[in-house]
Amino acid sequence: MRPLAWGALFALPWILAAQDQREELLAKANAAYRTLHPSEAVTLYRRYLAQYSDRADVRVFLGGALLNLVELDSAMEEAKRAIALDSNYAKAYILAGRVCAAREQWDRAQSFFEEAEQRDKRDAEAWYFSGRAYYDANRFEPAIAAFQQSLRVGGEQSRFYENLGLAYDGLAQFEQAEKSLRKAVELDGGTWRPYLAYGAFLFRQGRAAESLRVLRKAFDLAPNAEDVRFELARVLYHESKLEEASRLLEPLRPGNECRVHNLLARIYSADGQDKLARREVRANTGCR
Repeated sequence: MRPLAWGALFALPWILAAQDQREELLAKANAAYRTLHPSEAVTLYRRYLAQYSDRADVRVFLGGALLNLVELDSAMEEAKRAIALDSNYAKAYILAGRVCAAREQWDRAQSFFEEAEQRDKRDAEAWYFSGRAYYDANRFEPAIAAFQQSLRVGGEQSRFYENLGLAYDGLAQFEQAEKSLRKAVELDGGTWRPYLAYGAFLFRQGRAAESLRVLRKAFDLAPNAEDVRFELARVLYHESKLEEASRLLEPLRPGNECRVHNLLARIYSADGQDKLARREVRANTGCR
């Protein structure tokens, strides 16, 4: 191997420092995306693209963050740019499919997922998000087939089993639903979503005591998650634990969700707090 010229040798530390800065910026953006801070992720990804060469994978992550912010037009634009950069990049088509699903363009979403599957048959994400779109469209049988394929391609993952269980529940196949949801909890790795899904399922099955134990675990893992607080409060209300239920829901009132006001009205009425119950009834005007 020829030795480096003196000029290249002196330039090497500067090149390495620039590479480190680029990798550090991308790592920060990815961390913000993974920890569900989409606004920060969007800023960092755009800074990266302004400073460094265009990349299809960065465009897809930027689009995913925009999708989390419900900026659907911008997210689709990033998907199109990623496809233009690399027409064989499966994840760009997956992003496009997710945007279409968010718009309830079900057939178009599935066409994008099929494109992704053709380009990378080993990418379980295409099957997973295809299943999610089928589920959201109330097409539970193809959703089950898609989630089963995601398990075959991507191995056993908690989220695959969680959504498979929800799809079985949609078909009233409760034994299979519980089996899948229990498997999701076993594989959870310390995340709260499978506990929420399983706890809500148990409550719908009339198994409130079991549901309460599972939802308390979800709350331990994610005390600030709104869906966890609401589902736990609903079971507590059913079990006549009214004070604890109201404590969980009161911090959610600024969000002005109808479901929160409705449940709080029932809780306060059952607890004899008529003034607070009337407050929640009034709050239902203009709630979302």
